[in-house]
Amino acid sequence: MRFPELLGGVGARVFKAYTNKLLKDPLKAQQQVFHDIIKRHQTTSFGKKHKFSEIRSIRDFQNRCPPNSYEYIKPYIDSFFSGNRNALFNSHLLYFAQTSGTTGSPKLIPITANTLTNYTLGNLRTVCYYISEDLTRNTSVIGGKWLYLPAPPILRYKSGIPIGYITGLLMLPGAQPWRYLLNFKLYAPVHLMHLKNVEEKFRLITKECASKNITVLVGVTPVIVNLLEYILKFSKRKKIKQLFPNLQLAIFSGVPPKYYESRLTHLIGRTLAIREMYAASEGMLAVQLSKHPQLTPMYDTVFFEFIPIGDSSERLLLNQIKKGEEYRVLITGHNGLYAYDIGDVIKFVSEDPPAFIFSFRKNVIDLADEKLTPSQIFSAIKLAKDQNQCSIVDFCVVGTYNPKPHYIFLIEFSAKTSPTDPERFLLDLDRTLEKINDIYYQNRNGANKGTLAPPELWSLKQDAFFSLENQKILEGRPAGQIKTTQITKDLKLLEFFEDKVSEKTFL
Repeated sequence: MRFPELLGGVGARVFKAYTNKLLKDPLKAQQQVFHDIIKRHQTTSFGKKHKFSEIRSIRDFQNRCPPNSYEYIKPYIDSFFSGNRNALFNSHLLYFAQTSGTTGSPKLIPITANTLTNYTLGNLRTVCYYISEDLTRNTSVIGGKWLYLPAPPILRYKSGIPIGYITGLLMLPGAQPWRYLLNFKLYAPVHLMHLKNVEEKFRLITKECASKNITVLVGVTPVIVNLLEYILKFSKRKKIKQLFPNLQLAIFSGVPPKYYESRLTHLIGRTLAIREMYAASEGMLAVQLSKHPQLTPMYDTVFFEFIPIGDSSERLLLNQIKKGEEYRVLITGHNGLYAYDIGDVIKFVSEDPPAFIFSFRKNVIDLADEKLTPSQIFSAIKLAKDQNQCSIVDFCVVGTYNPKPHYIFLIEFSAKTSPTDPERFLLDLDRTLEKINDIYYQNRNGANKGTLAPPELWSLKQDAFFSLENQKILEGRPAGQIKTTQITKDLKLLEFFEDKVSEKTFL
C-alpha cells in the first residue's frame, strides 16, 4: 500500500468515526437542524408569512407551513428575481439549478452554500464508508482517477445569476472547496461539454481518459452507462475492464442502479462495487453507507417529514416511521424549501438506524432522470394526433429498460382515422417531448445522446382496451372503478397487448 493510500485509509476511518457520532441520535440531530433553519430564515418573506418567529416546536411548524410543491414557492422565486433577495432564504446563494417542471416549464431550485456543503458531506461519507469496509483492498480507489460526466455547467443567466443543471454547477470554479483538493484525482471533461457534435465529444473523452488509471465512476446512472458504451465503441475494446483494469467502484445517483446492474456488468466484464446517493437539485438527501442497497438519510443537514401513503393527514418524524411502510418525503433546508414535497415515495427497510429504499416517483414516469409528467405526455400525443389528423380511442405509455431505456406508446386509434404514416406520428410525438422536456431532449439527441433509445409505437387493434377492461372485470374489479393505467413501468401490459397489436413502428 502506497503512502497516499495509507493516509487516505486512516483519514476515512477517522471521518467515519466522526460521522457515526453525528448520526448517533437521529431525533436530536433533526431537532437541531430544524431549529437552525427556522431561526435563520425568520426574516424572509416566506418566514414572515408563515410566522417563523413564533415557532417553538416542530408541531408549530406543521400547523403554520402546509406540505407544498414548486407551484407554492414559485411566487417567492419570482419575487427574488424582481429584487427581493430575502423572499425565500437568507443563506448565501450561488446558483439556481434547473430541473423538469410538472407543467412543462422548468423549475428553478436555489443552490446555496449549504447545498454544496451537503453534497460534499454526502460524497465524503459514501467514499469513506466504502474505504473503511476493507482498508487493504478499497483504499486503492484513492490511487487512480475518478471519472465524472457533468452536464454543461451554465445554461443561461437570469438577473446575473448562473442557471444550469446541478451536475454541471458542481463543477463551476469555487463550487466546492474540496474539489480543488481532489482535482488531481477527478477527470471531469467540462471543457468538452460545449461540443454540439455528440459523437466527437465522446470520441475525445475516450481519447483523454484511455490513458488514465480510472478507479471510480461517478454520476447519474444511465448517463454513465451510456458513456461506457461510447468508450467501448471508440476504444474498440470488448469490455471496459480491458481499458480500466483497476476500476473498482461506481457511485450513482438520479436513477436507482438496480435497473442497470446487469447492463453495467455486461459492459465492464465483471461485477463492480456500487454505492447509491439519493441526490437531486433539491439537495443531497441520503447516501448508501454499506454493501446493503439501502439509503441513510442526511438527517444532520436536512429536516425530514414523512407522510404515510393512504393517510395524508399525518406528518411523521424519523422516530415515528415503521419498517416496511411507504411514505411521501417532505424536506426542509437552508435553500428555501420548507415542508417541500419532492414527489418521491420511499420505503423504510430499517427503523434503527433509519434507512430506506426508493419506491417510485409520484405522478411522473422516469427512466433516465427526465421525469416525464402526464401533462407532457398528453400534450405530445395530442399535438401528434392533430398534426396527423387522426383520433384516439385510448392509450397507455410503458417505460422499459430493456434493452436500453425507452418508451413504448400503445395507442388504439379510431377505426377510420388512423395515421396514414405511423412513423411520422411517432416522430412528431418524440420531437414534441424533446421540446417540452429538456432532459428528455438531452438524453435522446443532446449532450447525452443515446441515454434514452428512440420510442416505439404499438398501434392496437380495435377494442383492445375494451378487452383489458373485461379482463379486469373477470379478475374481480368493479366495472365502475376501472381506469386505464396510462403511465406505467408494468411490463405485464406489454404481454397483455402483444397479440392485440396491428402494427409496431420504430424510429
